Amino acid sequence: MITIIALYIILGIVALIVILLHFSVRVTLKAKTGEKPFVEVKYLFFTIFPRKPKKHKNGKEPSEENKEQYKSEFTDEDIEKLLENAQAIDAEEEKKDEKPAVELVEIKEETAVPEVSEIAEQADEAEAQKNKSEAGEVSEEQSEESGLKKLKSKFLMIKPYIPMAWKYFRKILKTIRITKLDIEITSGKEDAYEAAMMYGKLNAALYNVIALLSRIFTVRVLNKTKVNCVFNKKTFEYDVSTVVLVRPSTLIAIAFCVGVNFLRIFIPQKFRAWRKKRREEKENKRKLKNTETELLKNECN
Repeated sequence: MITIIALYIILGIVALIVILLHFSVRVTLKAKTGEKPFVEVKYLFFTIFPRKPKKHKNGKEPSEENKEQYKSEFTDEDIEKLLENAQAIDAEEEKKDEKPAVELVEIKEETAVPEVSEIAEQADEAEAQKNKSEAGEVSEEQSEESGLKKLKSKFLMIKPYIPMAWKYFRKILKTIRITKLDIEITSGKEDAYEAAMMYGKLNAALYNVIALLSRIFTVRVLNKTKVNCVFNKKTFEYDVSTVVLVRPSTLIAIAFCVGVNFLRIFIPQKFRAWRKKRREEKENKRKLKNTETELLKNECN
């Protein structure tokens, strides 16, 4: 009986967690000309961002009298004394840093005629340096080839995961829902022709951007999207607001599918690599046995 009650409690907790995860995280975005962008992240009735500023320990802010007391802790005389002490310390440090002047002495070097042995040594050094440079170039080429091989092997390891990653990345983007999208743009030029051209360009750009967003994300509601044209006045104003919704449950489900598919690709790869390694070990053992038998035959003969 107790085990059944415990099982019901666990099932109830799991069901509650599933229901809570089904509620969407709500992100409100607003941007307007001359105002700071507004971003708010809420989940159910809780505001995740921005957080409220913390209150004082007693729940009250310090009064104006206390603020004046804090300000009047340091008087003008104290500040002057501190400045004088700092100047005195700087002067002492400058005196310590001063060093006596050093007289420059000109040294005349006698030009010596190089001997034959010195010329031979220089030629040997030049040849050695040349050989070193050639060896360095060869080693660089070998290192580049090995680096390319490593990159190729890594790419071959990652290659099976690329289609899966792209597929689920697109699914994650589609789970993001853009709702209550309001866009109002006001544009104006002093010349009527330029104002009309700008109006046409902004209209085309706006609806192309909305079409692109609809292909990437899930755009549900378009309440108000328009471009206003103003003549005989140079201006550009915008007012954009939207609400972005994401369900944690869908993200968790996609992550679970990604993990299953990852294991479905990863485990066979590891199994094939293990079988290849076993096969190579067996071949090496067989070769060693053959060589040992041949050596014994030669010794007997």
